[in-house]
Amino acid sequence: MLWSPNTQLHYPFQNTATDYSGNARDGTVNGSGVYATKPNGGRCLYFDGVGDYVTTPSFGLSGTVIVFAADVRCKKYTDYQVLFCKSSTFMLLRLPSPSADEYLRWYYGNPGQQYAQAVIFTSAFEDVWLHLCVACDYDGKMCYFFRNGVLIDSIVLSGTPVFPTSSASTYLGSYTDGISYLLQASYIANVQLWTLATMPAAAQMLANANRIMLGMNPIW
Repeated sequence: MLWSPNTQLHYPFQNTATDYSGNARDGTVNGSGVYATKPNGGRCLYFDGVGDYVTTPSFGLSGTVIVFAADVRCKKYTDYQVLFCKSSTFMLLRLPSPSADEYLRWYYGNPGQQYAQAVIFTSAFEDVWLHLCVACDYDGKMCYFFRNGVLIDSIVLSGTPVFPTSSASTYLGSYTDGISYLLQASYIANVQLWTLATMPAAAQMLANANRIMLGMNPIW
């Protein structure tokens, strides 16, 4: 299992929502028929858009960098879909409505719902397993988007990013309350969250993105 001193959450979702980060933040799976089998025999969660999501115990974060990663298989829908939400207005990862290209958004500040976004889904990736990783540097004002271990885009953050330090639950597959922007006809597995004091150099970030994708321990 992936683990490092900076790990905040790690959910392999092998028939349970046990947290392997060492922080005992076991998740609560909401909905029925959520557990599913991946083509390679591993386990995952399947969200049908009707009451399916995962909540964690309330906890706070510290540092200046947040890294989120997960294996995801999604279809396009006419509304927003949330992969990950923490402190509601500060951290959201979204799959917006269908267009020629689909993109991920990372909300990093309030007011104004400031966000960085990168085109990461195209028609070739619809309903295909992908490994997604986002690293947001609130101090350095940069957000990095990875797909299958490859850096897709790096975005300069505008305004004043607000690092979400407040103690709050984390939601997977839902926007805070379990009823808004639910993930639909989508699979998610191997969810991981880290916080870092500083953003690693580009070469180390790329190495870590590949290591995480391959199931190896990151070298933060």
